[in-house]
Amino acid sequence: MKPEIKATRSGSGRILECHMTGLFSETDMLAAAAELRRQTDAMQGKRHIVVADMRGMKTVHPSIARHMGEAIRYQRERGCVLCVHVSDDTVQRLQARRLAREYSPSDDVTIEAESVEEARKLAKAYEEHLDDPSYSGSIRAAIPLAAS
Repeated sequence: MKPEIKATRSGSGRILECHMTGLFSETDMLAAAAELRRQTDAMQGKRHIVVADMRGMKTVHPSIARHMGEAIRYQRERGCVLCVHVSDDTVQRLQARRLAREYSPSDDVTIEAESVEEARKLAKAYEEHLDDPSYSGSIRAAIPLAAS
């Protein structure tokens, strides 16, 4: 399956939805990471939410996954305060979770959803907390029941 990345922003511009599918080579992942950085830069440092829809994405070699991890770190250093993961592959889900922990020490930003619909609903629910000064870093604690 040919790898693809599609990144779109919500009407408010505060939710970035990234859909990645297929098996990424190193060249493909470098291009995907560059697109994630470009989309993050478009947020202009504003606190935002990422919906990472990885349904159909295959697990990649650790040397390739490293590029995705670096993009995760880049996003979190530049305003991502919540990332909702969606995956249909257990091993890929575990790899994404590990990358989030490795490239974002004490990862308190990631939550998982069972479907893209649930992920969008969670992102929308958290969006109202983006400008709340009570949450200086992650906004995951804003809705305790979803802090998985």
